[in-house]
Amino acid sequence: MSAITVSGARVQPAHKTQRALGVGAALAAAPFLLWGVRDEYVAALYLMTGACVAAPLFLVRRAKAFVRTCVIVGVGLIPWGALGVFVGLFLFWPSALLLLLAAVADPRKRPVVARVSGAVGALLLAGVVALSAYFVWHFYVGPATARPHTYRAPADPGWFHDGLRDADERLGPYGATTVYGSGAEDLSFLNVRFPDDLSEEQRAELKRQIEQLPGISGVELCSVRDCG
Repeated sequence: MSAITVSGARVQPAHKTQRALGVGAALAAAPFLLWGVRDEYVAALYLMTGACVAAPLFLVRRAKAFVRTCVIVGVGLIPWGALGVFVGLFLFWPSALLLLLAAVADPRKRPVVARVSGAVGALLLAGVVALSAYFVWHFYVGPATARPHTYRAPADPGWFHDGLRDADERLGPYGATTVYGSGAEDLSFLNVRFPDDLSEEQRAELKRQIEQLPGISGVELCSVRDCG
């Protein structure tokens, strides 16, 4: 990108290394932004923070303005993340570091610093991408594709006082490894976990035994995402 003329003066644009680190900061913020906007209570905070991270990208034609904005946003995100630590705003700290690296990564002025900043920024972005991919796989893709290994059935809340121990003793010989109760608001459930290698015939028999328990009906497989 060549220099441009503003009011008769030539304005130097940000170097491509600086622009790349600025784009990296936005990319590093993207997965956390997508995660945060799902919650209506903090969505506005995440959107505002994401907009600040992307702001330097609109100033790449003016190096001084780009550097100034990177420093302001990068430094500002550190206390901002500390204040919002309980809602996850600290997740934008990698973007803050990438913006600070972008501010000094101008090989026209500091060749060695620019090379080091570029390398550190590339490693940091790679780490963020790898951790984000692991998070998505572990909490979303993996559970969604894993074979369920828990039966769940609605149950009377009062049933758990006396029924759990009896259910554990009765279902153990049929392959149940864990028998426990769970609930949310007015709903209560009996959960029966079994090993992944339990055969189809054994699973069907275990389900039949669960259905024969007093006060239990509607036994269904529960996804790994919902029941672990």
